[in-house]
Amino acid sequence: MPGSHSLSSTPARSAPGRQFAPGTGNLRQRLRLWSGLILFVYCLSHFLNHALGIISVNAMDEASLWHYWVWRNPLGEALLLGAILTHMTLALWRTARRTTLKMPAWEFIQLVLGLYIPWSLIPHIGTTVGLAKEFGFNPSYHQMLTILWPDEAFMQSVLLLVVWTHAMIGLHFWLRLYPFYMRLKVAALAFAVALPSLALWGFVEGARRLALTENVKVKVTRDQWDWIHDLVDQLQAVVFGLIAASLLAILFRYLANLRARRLTITYPGGLSVKAQPGATLLEISRMNDVPIASVCGGRARCSTCRVKVLEGEETLEAPNSAEAAVLSRIGAVRGVRLACQARPQVSMKIQPLVSVKAGPETSAHLQDAYYWGVEQDIAVMFVDLRNFTKITESQLAYDVVHLLNSYLDQAAAAIHAEGGYVDKFIGDGIMALFGMESDAKTGARQALRACKRLEAVMHMLDSEKGPQFHDPIRLGIGLHLGPAILGRIGSAGTAATNGGLTALGDVVNTASRLEAANKEHQSFAVVSKDVVDAAEASIPNAETAEITLRGKEIPLQVFPLKRLDTIVVPAG
Repeated sequence: MPGSHSLSSTPARSAPGRQFAPGTGNLRQRLRLWSGLILFVYCLSHFLNHALGIISVNAMDEASLWHYWVWRNPLGEALLLGAILTHMTLALWRTARRTTLKMPAWEFIQLVLGLYIPWSLIPHIGTTVGLAKEFGFNPSYHQMLTILWPDEAFMQSVLLLVVWTHAMIGLHFWLRLYPFYMRLKVAALAFAVALPSLALWGFVEGARRLALTENVKVKVTRDQWDWIHDLVDQLQAVVFGLIAASLLAILFRYLANLRARRLTITYPGGLSVKAQPGATLLEISRMNDVPIASVCGGRARCSTCRVKVLEGEETLEAPNSAEAAVLSRIGAVRGVRLACQARPQVSMKIQPLVSVKAGPETSAHLQDAYYWGVEQDIAVMFVDLRNFTKITESQLAYDVVHLLNSYLDQAAAAIHAEGGYVDKFIGDGIMALFGMESDAKTGARQALRACKRLEAVMHMLDSEKGPQFHDPIRLGIGLHLGPAILGRIGSAGTAATNGGLTALGDVVNTASRLEAANKEHQSFAVVSKDVVDAAEASIPNAETAEITLRGKEIPLQVFPLKRLDTIVVPAG
């Protein structure tokens, strides 16, 4: 079964709360990142300067002195020019290496905007820098606003928004790899919207006010304009040629692949696609509409595109420095590779290790994330009806079945009421999962609240059991939280149905062991400290115990609870 490979070969998880670990990247990626950050700092200072137009044009000009002091000295100009050439060259090189333009929407938007920027920026740079260097023109705000307003104001505003959007997309998909950024997303979004709004407001207000109050004479002659127009035409022709060459390289590579597809990539469920050597596994998957996760856009900064190479792993080139850093960071086992970096030369069989939502056009197997196998932190609960054999001795079959069905129905309803999923019924026992569609904290809270409901179910069953049952009805619960593999196993999995979902892993065995520990402690529920900590719950004056699990050196801290009315579970 294809899914069985992923269960035994899934890489080690990173720290709780982190889905992936950022890599440092290779030299090209680091150069592209740092050049982009330099350009962002320049644009940030330039746009903040624009925003001062809300106050006055004089304020814009006074602040620009500081802006030019930083960026118009030999060191600043060399740094800025080097960043522009480096960022543009590496972007065109990366574009030319693509074998397909199928990619996530955000990545495609960033690519298109990135190709548009140099084309539209050349006239602005030519006017400010070209005229200044060649003829000593002073590109003050009085001069530039007069030149741009009103005929060029719209295109200049579009350019500002394009540059800022391109930068924000790049920053977002770089910073999202770090936990601190997720806590600042709201503030970051407010900043991303507010700054261009203020810059445009300042640009328009300053230009409009200047046109109404002052008659500024533009200090550029007709010959100088002719010179700058010729320079702009030449530079735009070069940029257009470079962009066209990079796009034609993609087209030629795509046409070549259509003519000579010499290898086969096989995915879970028997899906096979043809491909040409040279493309990455991520590109091959995208070209054939096979969903593969890729949070960083194929830059080897995250591990979400990782796959387990089941056949043909020995034919791949050794991981480059960027891929090796990521694989080392996540503790990947042998055979795990990043799809964005691995370039197969022969046919191979792979298993994606991170689930991703598929589109409606893909097959039923690919649309079902659990068919691939999903690894996440969940709370696992085992519920058992105590002394069931003794309770039902010498009882009529009808009474036994009625009691058992009443218990199972009410217990399952209590679990479902708190958002849990009943994995399976095991005789008089129940295995339930919490947090599959949320996070570990929510799952832990749901599980603790479900325990309280099950306590009420136990008391109700005991009061309604009838006089023929002499022994009291008692339940035992074991509850633990940790990483588990969620997947559809067996015939239910191959049918891609809504059923058949189960959990595998050490957390399941531990939860079962905690349920059995109720006998030792004469308790109703044995809950691990991991669950209580994850839920941020409190149990005043609760007794604690330690349980040594088979194969574990460190004992597990647990709370043996005889009743649950003392547990305080936060809302949410």
